[in-house]
Amino acid sequence: MLYVGIDLSSKSFVVHAIDERKRVVLRSEVAASREGFRRVVRELGPGAKLVVFEAGNQLKWVADFWKKQTGVQVHVVHPNEVKWISASSGKTDAVDARKLAELARGDLLPRAVHVVEGTARELRELTSARKQLMQKRVGLDNTLRGYLKQEGVQLGAKFFSRVDWEERLEKLRVSATLRQIVGAFLPAMEQLREAEQVLLKRLAAVSTEEIRLVETIPGVGVLSSRVLVGALDNADRFDDRKAVAKYGALAPTVRQSGAMLHLGRVNRDGRQEIRRVLLQCAHIVVRMKTAGSRPLREFFQRVEAARGKKRALIALARKLLTIAYGVLRSKTEYDPVKLAAYAG
Repeated sequence: MLYVGIDLSSKSFVVHAIDERKRVVLRSEVAASREGFRRVVRELGPGAKLVVFEAGNQLKWVADFWKKQTGVQVHVVHPNEVKWISASSGKTDAVDARKLAELARGDLLPRAVHVVEGTARELRELTSARKQLMQKRVGLDNTLRGYLKQEGVQLGAKFFSRVDWEERLEKLRVSATLRQIVGAFLPAMEQLREAEQVLLKRLAAVSTEEIRLVETIPGVGVLSSRVLVGALDNADRFDDRKAVAKYGALAPTVRQSGAMLHLGRVNRDGRQEIRRVLLQCAHIVVRMKTAGSRPLREFFQRVEAARGKKRALIALARKLLTIAYGVLRSKTEYDPVKLAAYAG
């Protein structure tokens, strides 16, 4: 068995490979490309290999490449779980690659990052791309609001949600310079909005049995169901509902010392897109009047009476997440009674 640590960067990859006796088999820097990796494969030769690297923006193609190689096992680690590498003195790309290889040899690697494939990967990529477009559009919206405020023009909070917002904007009484700025902003804002709609339509077109089941949960719609399915991927990979809540950035922080146990604020170390969409779903459920949503509303009202509205919404979002976990594990539609064992 060879243990191969790889440090990824945009310009080159540093590879450090050792055998079971810790002897260095390969120490090399190659081009950040498939051809560079093919060179590594040739130099390492045949035989079993454990390839380790940190998750990053090149994860998709790097993982795909190594998974296709014969006799190779891939282990992707989260950067936060190997912080001691970045914190160590004398940090270089070569040192990072070497330490990853040594961790692999000593069976000391942290848990592997789940690498999604197929429909889940498509959903994640579409969700991420739509979010990027939305953030850029909102950034332009806010910049334009700032320019208008300089001339005493205040736009309403939902101004850009109106169908006729462009016409209203062009009719504002502002200086010639500001009118030119507004005219320059409008095409970019509209193009970003149209691009968002293209991706949203593509998201809505993705259909699986898992998505259909999740959509039976009150408050979970077209977009939120696809975000959940893409993020969770395989529900069976989670140990329990507490692990799912932590993954969705909806679990409280835990501080324990001896017999003292303190639950603090919600830990945000998780997938933020899950947290965002489920908080939106929670707001919807609170306003619903359907029979299926009644147990969820009653749960919200109990928590609200004891701990306030904000905490109750977070608790409801966590409840929706664990119900989605139960739906996906049991492969049955939403039913408060049948899913009690899963949703808790």
